[in-house]
Parts: sequence; C-alpha cells; structure tokens
Amino acid sequence: MQNRTTGEIFESPQQLYMLVGMCLFQEYEADMRMNIVKRFYDAVSTFKISLPTPIMSGVRTPTRQFSSCVLIETADDLDSISATAGAIVKYVSQRAGIGVNAGRIRALGSPIRGGEAMHTGCIPFYKHFHTAVKSCSQGGVRGGAATLFYPFWHLEVKDLLVLKNNAGTDENRVRHLDYGVQFNGLMYQRFVEDGNITLFSPDETTGLYEAFFEDQDEFKRLYEQYEQNNSIRKKTIKARELFATFMQERANTGRIYVQNVDHCNTHGAFDSKVAPVRQSNLCMEITLPTKPLYSVQDENGEIALCTLSAVNLGALDSLDELEEITEIIVRALDSLLDYQDYPIKAAQLASMNRRTLGIGITNLAYYLAKNGAKYSDGSGNDLVHNTLEALQYYSLKASNKLAQEKGKCPLFHQTQYAKGIMPIDTFKQDINTFCHTSLQLDWETLRKNIVKTGLRNSTLTALMPCESSSQISNSTNGIEPPRGFITVKQSKDGLLKQVVPEYENLKNQYELLWDIKDNEGYLQLCAIMQKFVDQAISANTHYDPSKFEGGKVPMKLFLIDLLKAYKVRC
Repeated sequence: MQNRTTGEIFESPQQLYMLVGMCLFQEYEADMRMNIVKRFYDAVSTFKISLPTPIMSGVRTPTRQFSSCVLIETADDLDSISATAGAIVKYVSQRAGIGVNAGRIRALGSPIRGGEAMHTGCIPFYKHFHTAVKSCSQGGVRGGAATLFYPFWHLEVKDLLVLKNNAGTDENRVRHLDYGVQFNGLMYQRFVEDGNITLFSPDETTGLYEAFFEDQDEFKRLYEQYEQNNSIRKKTIKARELFATFMQERANTGRIYVQNVDHCNTHGAFDSKVAPVRQSNLCMEITLPTKPLYSVQDENGEIALCTLSAVNLGALDSLDELEEITEIIVRALDSLLDYQDYPIKAAQLASMNRRTLGIGITNLAYYLAKNGAKYSDGSGNDLVHNTLEALQYYSLKASNKLAQEKGKCPLFHQTQYAKGIMPIDTFKQDINTFCHTSLQLDWETLRKNIVKTGLRNSTLTALMPCESSSQISNSTNGIEPPRGFITVKQSKDGLLKQVVPEYENLKNQYELLWDIKDNEGYLQLCAIMQKFVDQAISANTHYDPSKFEGGKVPMKLFLIDLLKAYKVRC
C-alpha cells in the first residue's frame, strides 16, 4: 500500500497478506478465526492462491469494493441508458472491469413516440458509455476498461463491427471500448449452409431478443416468422459475407470477442427460463444474470458482480492440496461479499442473493511443462481433465459445506444445481472423441448433498486471464502459453521483465506460443476445462502471419477455428 501521489510505501508484502486475511475473516468465531487466517496467509504468501488486483490493492483500505467484474445491462430507454452510464462511473472508479450489454438499443432510423422523432442509433450511446468508462483511472491502480455486447443479428451490425477500425472518422468509431458479439447455433447454421442472416432492430421484433438467450427453439421460430413478415424493417445479408467481415475485424484489432449465448444458458449455472445470461464481462469469463436499471438506485434492476481468485497450479505439489486450497478460497471470497461496500443497490441485492464466485487457474503453462505435457499434441488432456475436475468438485464441496454452516444463497432455486444438474451433465459430448478420461471423484454423493442442503454460492468457477496478478507470483498468465521465455509487461508502475518459472530446468519442456503450429490442441484443452467450469473461459486463438504465404493468415483458417470452438466448447 502506498501514497499514489508521493510514492511513499506503508507496508511490506507480509503485512499485506496478513491484513487481507484478518479483514476477511474478522467475523468468524474466535476459536476458528486465527486458524483460517493462518491457513489463508500460508496459501497466499506461498503463491498457491493468486489474488486479483482489486483484493490486493483494496482489502484493508477504506475503498471496500473488491469485485473484479461488474456486468451492467441497459434497456432501450433514455433513463436506463443514463443509469447505466452512472453505474459505470461508480464501478470504474472502484477498480472494477466492466461488461456493458447494449444489445437492446434500437437501430438507427427507428421511430420514437410513434414517429415524432427518429432514433440516432447505437453509436452515440456507445460513445456515451465510452466516456463513462474513461472518466476515472481507478485510483491510479489501472485504467478503466469495458467490453460492450450486442447480437450478431442487430440491424446496425455492419457499422458496429468496424467501431475499433482505424479507418473512418471519430464520428463513426468508438475505438477504446472492446466488443463482444453474440452468436447462437442458428447463426452458425446459416453460415455452414451458405444461407442468409436477416438483421432486425430489437424493438421491432417482439420477443426475439428475450428468446435469443432463454429458448433457442422459440428464437428460431420467431426469427423465421419475422423473416417472412414484410411489414417489419430488416436487411438480408449472406451469412458468409457477414462472418467474413466479423473475422476480418477480429484479425485487424484482436479485440472483438465471441460470446455463444446459447451455450452460456444451456451449460451454465442458471436456469435460463428464470435467470437468463445475456452478457459477459470485460474479459469474457463471467456469465451471470442481469436486469436493466432505470435509475442508478433502482432496486428492481440487477447488476452482476463476480469476485475472483485463482489457484496457482504451478505451486502445487499434488492435486490432493486442492481440497484445502479451494475451501480457503471459497471461505475468503464468500466473506468478502459481506465485508465489501456496494455503491449501487442493484449490485448489493444481486450479490447477496446469488453470492457468485469465480475461482480460476493460473500458471497452466508451467504446470504442463513440469509434468512433461504440451498444449499441442494432446499429452496434457488427461492431466487437465483430472485437474479441472478436482477444482470444480472441491469448490462445490466447500460451498456446500458453507451452506450447511451459514445457509444457502437466497436464489439457489434459480440455479441448475438446485435441480441436481451440473456442468458434467451438460458438456458437449464431442469432447469424448479426444479425451477418454473418466471421472475420478464421487460426484453422485456430492450431487445429493447439494440438492439436499444447497450451495452458499450460485457459481464457483471462471477462468480469467490473470494478466496483472500473475506478475506478483511470477506465473505464466492464466491458461495461456507464454509468448517467450522472458515477457516484458508494462503498467502504471513501469516495465517489468518476467521470466518463466524454472527456466533453467524446464526450458526444453515449455511450449512457446509462436512455436505452436495451430490452435487445435489449445482448443481441445479449453473444451476439457469447460466440461467442469460453471461460468466461462477467457480464451484466445493465435496466428503468426509469418508462417503463411504473403504474410497473411487465410480467412478460412479463422472461420474453421471459430466453428471448432463452437462445436466442442459450451
């Protein structure tokens, strides 16, 4: 902890870790308190647990907001748009990364008040959100950032896809936001069959936007019905042309993301009929229900928060340690939900009712290297399967134990877990073609216990990038292969050179990013991990233009990888 204006430092790293634990567990009974504080300190100070920036920089200070991810949804309404911007400012100022769902906003030219005025379209409101995001620097810790979400079938999609493009003028670009484009199976089907995609304004197609997330059969029925309705404004475009535009912008910017909303609702933790997932977060690993606000203190809206931490796989001696580590994390993050402040009522209500956590992993590249496994050849598949199974199993077990002590989360009944349905029941069976590993743990007993006594937390896992926090423990970032043996990272505090763990002993075992010939093995590992994770994975695909004729990656390759990811990942 330091004075950000003078640079004066007030504590040692040891004091940091002790004080975080003492803050989080201060409400525990005396006979248990110091035991869990010591267990927390031992796990964090030895880097077996990786804490995110908001927790390391915030717990033990007067700024008591530690959720890394904030998901805010706007309605197609001026009051809601203004409330969304206000909520963004509140949370950007308190160290959170933002996800903004603006998919409901109607398209350019839509009638307002029966035609009294004509709508200006999405872009002016996206600019409004951009200004809100960039209004604060998060107390000098890191800059404000957000990913904004909209559906692939939005009437303005061709203009929205190019918002980060360096061509064009400031009037028709919003370059400093990132974008999450939302797909479902019907969009991919139209691409594969070389059909058309019809674009609509959400306000002119009653029920279509809601069905896009809640019910895929109903979405298909409504979509085809509206395609035949000549009284509705629409545009028709060749699916492959639109996909090509999307992929070209992804290639040019590297910052236009994919969210498969059908998978988020069929494989996630929530019952999509009562608590649909309509967006993700800044880094694409959080999938939680949201509802639009109509004022900043609207108690009927729902801002989703996710509080994160990660297990440093490279610091583990054995998977047997995961039971202890996950219990510490679950207890710490659950206590944090009660300890932190909530600047917006809709966030507090959602957090208290759902109590969502996101436990991830970091240092996977080192973990693979020291176990003699690689990303590219399938040799890491069994290892990753057993590791992620243990992570999810013991996280659920810890939350179930906590529910028995303190009570289940109030909206547990809106989860799939309440019906006895787990991610291991809903994953894509295509995974079995390249990973034949069977389950190792007693899932049936755990399932019965969860149905009987519930979970303290609606979600337990999410695989985040760990970009900043990996520097503290000298871990390789999240699940990613390292770009080199030495990585140079830049932050507000300057440049840091980071060397991969155990370079001298394992330099021949590491698989560097640009030495991996394609994304096949990486996507397989992501699919295996998603079999267990009850939220999502912040995953990347990588392409080295120098390996292709003319220094240009073929568009076909981009599209093949996109389809592969949809086929095997939920």
